[in-house]
Amino acid sequence: MKDVAKLAGVSLSTVSRVLNKSSLVKEETARRVRKAVSKLDYQVNDSARILRTNTSNLIGVIGAGMEHPFLASLLKGLETEAREQGYSILLGDSDGEYEQEKIYLNIMKQKKIDGIVIISANVYTDILRMVKESGIPIVFASGYINDRDVACVTVDNVAAAYDVVDHFFQKGHEKLGIIRGPNSDLVASEERIRGVRLAYSVHNKIYSNKIQIEGDFTFEGGYVGTQKLLEATPDITAIFSFNDEMAVGAIRAIEAMGKKVPDDIEVIGFDDIPLAEYVKPSISTVSQSGYELGAQSIQLLHNIINKNHIEDNKIFIPHKLVYRESTI
Repeated sequence: MKDVAKLAGVSLSTVSRVLNKSSLVKEETARRVRKAVSKLDYQVNDSARILRTNTSNLIGVIGAGMEHPFLASLLKGLETEAREQGYSILLGDSDGEYEQEKIYLNIMKQKKIDGIVIISANVYTDILRMVKESGIPIVFASGYINDRDVACVTVDNVAAAYDVVDHFFQKGHEKLGIIRGPNSDLVASEERIRGVRLAYSVHNKIYSNKIQIEGDFTFEGGYVGTQKLLEATPDITAIFSFNDEMAVGAIRAIEAMGKKVPDDIEVIGFDDIPLAEYVKPSISTVSQSGYELGAQSIQLLHNIINKNHIEDNKIFIPHKLVYRESTI
């Protein structure tokens, strides 16, 4: 900084103000400082700045399965909005493993990150406790967290799943099949099962666990799950898959077993990933914006970090049913 100040003919404090984008420096002076910074290839010492200000301008993201298209879109929304707010992203993909999430959390604490976004199907009690004890601001972008002190941004999984099953019943279907996420998914999948059960109750129908099969949010999981469903209950006329990738696998399994979509069996997925529109038949699905989910998570976290007034720390992004060729 001394070299920059000498070359620009200004004080150290003026260099500091320019680097921190202060409006108190005349534009002509700021231009000289920026020119000196460029000529000397000056780099800010982040470690020193963190020690001095106790802020890092870093947001930690602990995710699981970030290769899935919907979560990739969510991550894009996170990164773009973080950049707009002046943050950089530090990402750790834990694959939903508890021990790995603990490791990432400890790394992020050491980096003195300003806040954390967690995107995981498995919300461990110990992780929640560790985060609370750390005092680091946190937002969950993976489902509704029933804790008034924990902020979250999510689609209303209960309402969305209800809408799907209600649609099937309104169309006259009696035999449904459900391909849920992993049994370890105690957030989104459990919420969607609640929505399914609610629709059964409202329509005065008896829900049985026999109509649901565990999937893993992959194409193969949907394919194998559908085979098991149809072998156990061959008179199924509609399938609700808890994500679009499993819905693609379900359609392939239905066709492999000599049935047609949607003539024999209708299929509805969840997420509305780009692939859903372009496979044949195209997939009817619950549309939600992963990008918006990510962006709003950063906005909420930014407000928490800066202690801004927050109306509600539970935010629901909108959803809607999109009908395509996999339903009649």
